[in-house]
Amino acid sequence: MVTKQFLKSSLIYSVVGALPYASGFLLLIWFTAYLTPAQFGINVLYISLMYFIQIISTFGLDASASLMYIDYRDDKPRLNEFMGTILYGLVGIGVLTFIVFSFGGFRLFSTSIIGRDLLELIPFGIITILSGIMNGIFKTYSTVLIYQQRPERFFFLNISNFIITIGASLAILFAFPFTLYGPVIGRFIAIAFTAIISMVFLLKEYGFKGNRDFIKPIFIFAFPILIYGLLTWVVSYIDRFIIVRFMSDPTQVAIFDFGVKIVLGIELLLIGLVNAVNPKLFNIWKEKSLNESTVEINRYYNGMTALFLLMIPLFVIFAPILIPIVIHKEVYYEAFGFLAILAAGYLMRIWFYMYLAPLLYFKKTKALPRVFAISAIIDVILGIFLIKYFGLIGAVWTNFLIKPVQALLLYLECRKVYTFKINPWKIFYTPIIFILTVLLSETFAPAHLKFQIELLQLFVAAGLVYFAYRKELWPMLRKFTGR
Repeated sequence: MVTKQFLKSSLIYSVVGALPYASGFLLLIWFTAYLTPAQFGINVLYISLMYFIQIISTFGLDASASLMYIDYRDDKPRLNEFMGTILYGLVGIGVLTFIVFSFGGFRLFSTSIIGRDLLELIPFGIITILSGIMNGIFKTYSTVLIYQQRPERFFFLNISNFIITIGASLAILFAFPFTLYGPVIGRFIAIAFTAIISMVFLLKEYGFKGNRDFIKPIFIFAFPILIYGLLTWVVSYIDRFIIVRFMSDPTQVAIFDFGVKIVLGIELLLIGLVNAVNPKLFNIWKEKSLNESTVEINRYYNGMTALFLLMIPLFVIFAPILIPIVIHKEVYYEAFGFLAILAAGYLMRIWFYMYLAPLLYFKKTKALPRVFAISAIIDVILGIFLIKYFGLIGAVWTNFLIKPVQALLLYLECRKVYTFKINPWKIFYTPIIFILTVLLSETFAPAHLKFQIELLQLFVAAGLVYFAYRKELWPMLRKFTGR
């Protein structure tokens, strides 16, 4: 049952969990003013590299710590040994990652992916390597806190990261304008603080005593997650590097990334809701020994679909109106032309997470590398072709087209272990009607009617929500408001 307490905890995990990433959106105001567009684009590449290093240094241990936590939570001594083994892994692999990237790995990455030495190892590369390793520790503990249902500590860590990131980045940026010291070092200071605090909490709660018996099951579970993470990174970030390789100018990376960051709020809200929903679903499956969906389970995804159907067109309408109030360099306004297509793609991400949850719960993570290997190959081929011949709009269509591909591939794997009994109108047909409305109107409508077209998209979404979800949405809202 979707309870009022669940909705409130979902709000905490969704909003607060998004804060470290939302700081990047807020900092756009000053980064676009105190960095050149080319510097902004290069900073994007450093951030993308940081997440690549984070994935390698955590080695899938972040997912293992949270998902396998459920197996040992009722046995405190075993849980302590399990978490101690995770800590040993994070520290050991982190040190190895630093050594490899500092002595050749960074340069190899830069020259092979970008095709030239656009990124500098000293000082920004070293700082980026450390940031990626330490961010992995912070993210591991944050995810564990969600499964422990400890929103207060989760709030403390993430709000601290947010405040320090903003404060440190702006202080350094104002002292050294039109350099990368502000964004790179400011990001590192916040990550280092929250990583150290996370490590202190982990050591205090679980100690630092591992058990070799856990190494094999953790590795078996974590290695596919590592491959999955790397392939997910390819799908999520390789487009920036393809843009700079074929279009040469980092400014084009800045424009595309600016558009992606604008719609990032949609992605972060969805991830937060999924992180709040999954523990509920896992408990339902465990307590009732289910391997099929139920009306109760479906309501979570129906509610998410209704929410995003309404939110996406509102976002597309108001973003180009409000953003120019605080961001004044018109070069970034080119991104407004493709916001609707980027945003509409997130409706298909709900399918992605719906199919991903059973694979994670039933520990069928070996399927993930296969799914994302195919996705990554398709994404790279599409990206190279579309970006090379169509420029930025090619990157936008690549971003959009890969989402249904990923969802379909996950479904083909998930149906082997889980049976879906859903209302196709609520999960598939209704969002597809809206997506087709967006694609057709954005592609064929005259540019001078753009605002009217976006209003039409909103009316279509509102009508679809009313007819498809009104029996579920209004009780959910009343439960949340207490009325």
